[in-house]
Amino acid sequence: MWPEGNADISPSRLVLWTGDQPMSASRQPAWPLLKASTVDMAKPFPFGTDPRGRIVYMELPYTNLLIGSIPGYGKTAALQLPALVAALDPHAELWAFELKGTGGLDPLAKVCARYGSGADDDTSEAALQALRDLRDECQRRAAIIKKLPKDVCPDNKVTPELARRIKGLHWLVALFDECQELFAHSEFGKEAGELAEKIIKLGRALGVILLKATQRPDAKSLPTGVSANVGTRFCLRVMGQLENDMVLGTSAYRNGIRATMFAKKDKGVGYLVGAADEAQIVRTYYLDGPTVEKLCQRAYAARVAAGTLTGQAAGQSAETPSARRETLLEDVASVYRAEEPKLWAETIVERLTALRPEVYGDLTRDHLTTALKPYGITTTQVWGTDPATGKGANRRGIERSIVTEAVAERNRRRGEPAA
Repeated sequence: MWPEGNADISPSRLVLWTGDQPMSASRQPAWPLLKASTVDMAKPFPFGTDPRGRIVYMELPYTNLLIGSIPGYGKTAALQLPALVAALDPHAELWAFELKGTGGLDPLAKVCARYGSGADDDTSEAALQALRDLRDECQRRAAIIKKLPKDVCPDNKVTPELARRIKGLHWLVALFDECQELFAHSEFGKEAGELAEKIIKLGRALGVILLKATQRPDAKSLPTGVSANVGTRFCLRVMGQLENDMVLGTSAYRNGIRATMFAKKDKGVGYLVGAADEAQIVRTYYLDGPTVEKLCQRAYAARVAAGTLTGQAAGQSAETPSARRETLLEDVASVYRAEEPKLWAETIVERLTALRPEVYGDLTRDHLTTALKPYGITTTQVWGTDPATGKGANRRGIERSIVTEAVAERNRRRGEPAA
């Protein structure tokens, strides 16, 4: 028996519907987009069905999505649905990072401008770099929108029309499966959480959309700033109140929205919050591996026909973050001249870019200081002369002695001779 309100008639109106079999055992129809050649991502798409078998729709623009559950209850299968909608829109750009390393999202790689799969530091760092670039992308898009005439962009946000008409304002969907592997990472986690929070807040109006899924929804693995600002949430089976509220929002459990009630048989069934005025119990459509592969092949063909295949899907080489990580300390030490005990951070960035443009071409001062923190290297006030003006100034910089000490300490830990 499934009760639901009907506030359109009266706040006290209660509708009861009784089924003759469990929701998880009832026959579910095929995904309505199964035979679509292309999809308009700006329109609501079928995400699943409710207890009566009615289609439940979800929207992607102007929101972000968080999915959580314990392992094995359909989290990745649910995440595939909005990812496929973005893939089937040839004018949308898709980035995907699967941080468990099982290859569950590999079919999407053929249409992703960026794709990574692995439970290793390289993949986590590539995901972190993606967040850095998404933040920069938000700033770039904000500058474009600011310059548009008010009659073209009256609400200062990306609309479906602008996403198709204005170069650089297309929908950009970035997917992070098993995002706890990034947010709880000892080296990258803090920065990743801060970046994700900024992107969630800024990107909503700028056509940048984050999709995140986790099997460990706790405070360490899912930063509060991230979970508190996501507009659409889907929680399959979890075991406790804390996990329930981390995904569905503070006080959800107290208010009776409890994904803890789902049993072992309820795979693919969860609470959806934010897609409608009220919380909904939804059973997601299930697509097996060969079906997902066919849909991705169709999406690939649509992008080739539209001329919108970019990045890794177009054969461009992927980022290699390990190259930067392995040489960073030595490279920073090498850019100091004999007479320079200290350097401004931006000077170090300029010299690193000139030293190895293929590795440091996208490096910024913030990226540098964040990358050096795990080695105990922090910035201090450094007096120097601005080459552009010839005037002296105090700016954040790094002492050479601290860098050389970090190199020596790392070599000692590795059992290597001192540099």
